[in-house]
Amino acid sequence: MHDVVIVGGGVAGINAALELVDVRLDVVVLEAGPRLGGQLAEIPHSIRNVVPSVFPDGPALVSAMERTAGALLAGRVRFGHAVDRADVAAGWVEAATTRFRGRAILIATGSSPQVHPAAPDGAFGGDVTYHVETRPDRYAGEPVVVVGGGDSATLDALELADTASSVLLVHRSPSLTARRDVIERVRGDSRIVDLPGWELVGLRGGDRLEAAELADRVTGERRLLPAGGVVVKISRDPRTAPFRPQLETDHRGAIVVDGQLRTSVPGVFAAGDVVSGAYWRVAAAIGQGSLAARSVLHHVEAAA
Repeated sequence: MHDVVIVGGGVAGINAALELVDVRLDVVVLEAGPRLGGQLAEIPHSIRNVVPSVFPDGPALVSAMERTAGALLAGRVRFGHAVDRADVAAGWVEAATTRFRGRAILIATGSSPQVHPAAPDGAFGGDVTYHVETRPDRYAGEPVVVVGGGDSATLDALELADTASSVLLVHRSPSLTARRDVIERVRGDSRIVDLPGWELVGLRGGDRLEAAELADRVTGERRLLPAGGVVVKISRDPRTAPFRPQLETDHRGAIVVDGQLRTSVPGVFAAGDVVSGAYWRVAAAIGQGSLAARSVLHHVEAAA
């Protein structure tokens, strides 16, 4: 039995844990992996939007987290503890055959990347990528297909247009879902062709990529277009399987919270990328971790 059970050792979960330990609450952190950091290990490019420092990549920030949190959270983090069962209304979760009870539960399990079935990351000698940020000039002089219609896809399309011979923006939705100002920039750039309602269904080539096969979702029409690169920028899936349908979630399965990060079940909170409408940034996860800690503290105090 603990004051607080935190599920997830990423940025949001660890920042909340540090705050709660600082106010002398009994906290246990359940982390599925072997290290802290959660999704940070997936970030290959520099992180420049965290005030204390600029980090060359996600693993560098993980190392900084471990140095900061290691001593304060010693004995409180259980690695290799993926939660596979839970009854959050009853105040418990199970991981590694052990049941952990808490007066409050904080879910900070993050999200996992979707993988496009027709475009595995790194295929065709790296011509297919999910992280163009590391080498934006890789496709200089080549036709590039960008898959996705959100902020990341449109911003990548704008950057790639500076060096690529052409950029084709392919997305299944009937219209772009990015910020309005970014959409206006895309529409004003003659080097970018927007192709709504289409999807990538196949790739052609040998050692290197030569063409992308597209299909119209309504008519079934197919096109085979030259492509020297494919950049995939599709959504992520919230890691909420053990908690559904116990909590209110959105259509993606992300957890719905109020302004204090309280879920639909009293005593259960959520923070970070697992939250519905989350802003997928490290700095945002840090802030939500602090806010969640305050809400958890108020709950524990009220229940005492």
